Amino acid sequence: MLMRTASRASNTLGAGRRGRHAQEETAVGQIALVTWDGGGNVAVTVAIAVALRASGHAVTVVGPRSLQSAVEPLALGYAELGIMPPGDPEQRMSYLLDVAQGTDTMLAELGRLTASADALVIDCNLSWALQSRVARRTAVLVHTALGIYLPVWQAVLDTANVQRAARGVPPLAAAADAWAWADRLLVASIAHFDRPVPVGRLRPIYVGPVSGPWRPRTGSVAIHPACDRPRVLISYSTESLQNTPQRVQTALDALAGLPLDVLATTSGAFNAARLRVPGNATVLDYLPHGSVMATLELMVCHGGHGTTMAALSCGVPLVCVPGLGRDQAPIAARVSELGLGIALDSDATTGTIRDAVTAILADPRYRSRAQEFAHQTGQPDGTRHATIELLAMLDEAI
Repeated sequence: MLMRTASRASNTLGAGRRGRHAQEETAVGQIALVTWDGGGNVAVTVAIAVALRASGHAVTVVGPRSLQSAVEPLALGYAELGIMPPGDPEQRMSYLLDVAQGTDTMLAELGRLTASADALVIDCNLSWALQSRVARRTAVLVHTALGIYLPVWQAVLDTANVQRAARGVPPLAAAADAWAWADRLLVASIAHFDRPVPVGRLRPIYVGPVSGPWRPRTGSVAIHPACDRPRVLISYSTESLQNTPQRVQTALDALAGLPLDVLATTSGAFNAARLRVPGNATVLDYLPHGSVMATLELMVCHGGHGTTMAALSCGVPLVCVPGLGRDQAPIAARVSELGLGIALDSDATTGTIRDAVTAILADPRYRSRAQEFAHQTGQPDGTRHATIELLAMLDEAI
C-alpha cells in the first residue's frame, strides 16, 4: 500500500502536507464528497464528511459556492463545483433539472478537482457525475428513503431527457441504473419506513438516518421547561426556498389560542422577528431537535426526510405540510399510510392544520403507533454506519 498524507485544500485535493516531520505522518486516504445545495442532502453529506475527517482521512466537499462558508469552518476541504441555488421558489424545478444535468464543463472540472482522490461519494441527484463512471471506488449517497424517492426523481430525469432530446443530446441514464453501478449504494434511511425497491437492480445498504448540525452555530439555546400543556414543535426546512415566514406564520396562527405549549423555529431561513408570535408560543431562529424531542407530543413539519426520521425515531407523531422537496409529499403520504401522522396539502390553511393537530392529540393511537415505530427502529447511528462502509470501501481502494 502506498503511504501518503494530504491536508485539506481550498480548490483541489492533495495540496500540501501536515505535521512537523513528513516521516512521522500517518498514512491517510483522500476522499471527495460531491454534492449540491438542496437543504437536507447537505446535512447528510457534511455529517459523514466530518466523521471521515475524524477518522484521520483527508476529506474534501465538492459543491457550489453557497456551501463554502458552512463547510470550511468544520476543518473540511472545499472545492467549488456546481450550480448555485436560485432565490425564487418558482425556479426550483428548473434548478433541479440543472443539478441533474450539470454543464458542459463540469465533468472535466470534476475530474481535475478529484484527480488524486482514492474514493468518491456522489449525491444521488448528480446524474451528470454518476454517468462519468470514474475509475475509482465510488459510493452513491441517497439522502432520503430510496423506494419513496426513486419514482419522483425519475420523473425529474424524464423531463430532463425530453429537453436533451430536443437539443440532440444523449439522455441521462435511468435513476436506478445510475445508482446501481457504484461500489456502495448508501441509503440514509430506515428500511421499514421505505417502500420496496426494484428487486435485483439495486443493492442498497440502509445505514440509518444521518444527522448532525452542519451549519456552525454560536451561543446556546434557552428553552423554558415543559409545562403541563402538550408541547408541539413547528419546524420546516433549513432551505430558504422552502421555508418562508408565511408558512411558519400559518402554523402559528393555527395553534394560537389552543391549550398548547408551542415551540417554533425558523431553521435559520429567516429572522424570527418577522413573525407575529401568539401568547402560547416561543419562536427561535435555531433549535436543535434533539434538545426538545423527548418533551414533544407532536411536530408540525414539512415532511423532510431528516426531520421526519428524527421525530418518528423518538415516537413523536407528525402533521406534515410538504414543501418544494421532491420527496416531501410522498414521505408525508407514507407517514399517513403507516398511521404515524396526518398528511396535508402544501397550501394547508390555519383551519386544516388546527384540525389535524387536534385530531392527533385527541387520538392516542397516533402516539402509540409512533412509539412502536421508535421501538422497532431503535437509535441507529447512520453517520457511524455510513462511515464504516466508506472506510471499508477506502481500504479496497488504497
